[in-house]
Amino acid sequence: MVAEDNGFTRPWLNLDPAVVQQYAKGGLKNPPSPLNQIFPVSILANVKDKDVVCLASGGGQQSAVFGLLGARVTVIDIADGQLVGDKKAADHYGYKVVTIQGDMSDLSVLKDQSFDIVYQAPSMGYIRDVKQVYSEVARILRSGGLYRADAQNPLSQFIDESSWDGKGYRISVPYAVKEKKRAEDKNVFEYRHYLSEAFNGLIECGFVIDQVQESPSDLYQDEKPEPGTWLHSELYVPGLFAIVARKK
Repeated sequence: MVAEDNGFTRPWLNLDPAVVQQYAKGGLKNPPSPLNQIFPVSILANVKDKDVVCLASGGGQQSAVFGLLGARVTVIDIADGQLVGDKKAADHYGYKVVTIQGDMSDLSVLKDQSFDIVYQAPSMGYIRDVKQVYSEVARILRSGGLYRADAQNPLSQFIDESSWDGKGYRISVPYAVKEKKRAEDKNVFEYRHYLSEAFNGLIECGFVIDQVQESPSDLYQDEKPEPGTWLHSELYVPGLFAIVARKK
């Protein structure tokens, strides 16, 4: 996907540092793309000099925002090509970044209680058991540290994007089915996590849930997506939401 220049692999190299600062302070009600893809905005407040992990978030996107806000940023991604984007963004804007190629369910390379914030972009759908990730995040966070957990709407997660009929989309995968192969790549699997798993798993791993936010309705305000694409289906059945949890 990096070689194909997929949207989530392109570094954000046109960010205005002043606008980033304004957004982080809550001063933008309708932030421009791509800043509107980072939510809730509260996760960006007071991150200067904080130790931040962008988990399964390579590509030079979220890391660029945290870097411009003065955080000490570490990025972990399973794809080396994604980490190239993080290095490119850091060189472009002039901040330092640590990049680690690795699996988000095994963070043994990182020390216990060594980070203040963990920001996870949409990626949890590639993990069978969310508690594998939650427990690792809990270990590396300091007491009181924040985890912006990625989650997907389990009802609409397996929507059939090819089913657009001019009016809506069809959901044809039974809710009891938790595993699905991606049509474009038979070797890639996605997993459905029920809401009980997403929320109770955090609680069982020692987190207190501070905030929950669905993807903003204006997330793709600057896009005119083609019907039958993921971006277009999100306009009808938003599938992403974020959980902000605090380690006890």
